[in-house]
Amino acid sequence: MMDSYQMTAYTDCAGDMLEVEALRKVVKGVNKNHKYLEQKYSHLYHGVKLPRYRIKLQGRGPRTVHAIADGKHPRAYDQSLPLRHAERVDVYMYQYK
Repeated sequence: MMDSYQMTAYTDCAGDMLEVEALRKVVKGVNKNHKYLEQKYSHLYHGVKLPRYRIKLQGRGPRTVHAIADGKHPRAYDQSLPLRHAERVDVYMYQYK
């Protein structure tokens, strides 16, 4: 089983955010290549599906102060912090078919 966690990136760090964008571009290229290969060799490997991947960013940081500032209940962001309020993000890569 693949570990989905990849890294933690700080939103104020340009280098970290460039690394996240580079990872997204790589995943996009892999997915595009897998789709191309499936189409090109469909006559040889009928119904074979190559894996696809996706990147998910999960916001981390203080939650209560941002929820109150947005006019919500103080516990509104307990489960999921919007990325616009995140001080850092955890980057996850998931495989799907």
